[in-house]
Amino acid sequence: MDDETCAPAPELTAQLLRQFRLITGVEIGPDDDYFAMGLVTPLRALEIVALLERTFDFEVHTDDLHPDNFRTVHRTAAFVVRKAAAVTCRAPAPDLERFLAEHTHDNAPPPAPHR
Repeated sequence: MDDETCAPAPELTAQLLRQFRLITGVEIGPDDDYFAMGLVTPLRALEIVALLERTFDFEVHTDDLHPDNFRTVHRTAAFVVRKAAAVTCRAPAPDLERFLAEHTHDNAPPPAPHR
């Protein structure tokens, strides 16, 4: 997905702008490339990742650590939207046996799991 198909809410962008301004110590805009501006060191990049994990309750994996995911506030907000959607889509499926037991109206036991 690209940034335009996952347009983040303006509130998310504003929240990230406030937090990134604290991290960088500089007023930045939503499309300012703070890496190119020299504002983000490797340690600050780790701060950003830790902030996202804490704030949005997901784990940033090694595969996610592409600079294009974090280069601007808009790109970071789009990453957060994509990551949150992926976490929601991977929610564990309900236990089939428990589901059948709760939703079966006769006394028959649920079918044995297929192995």
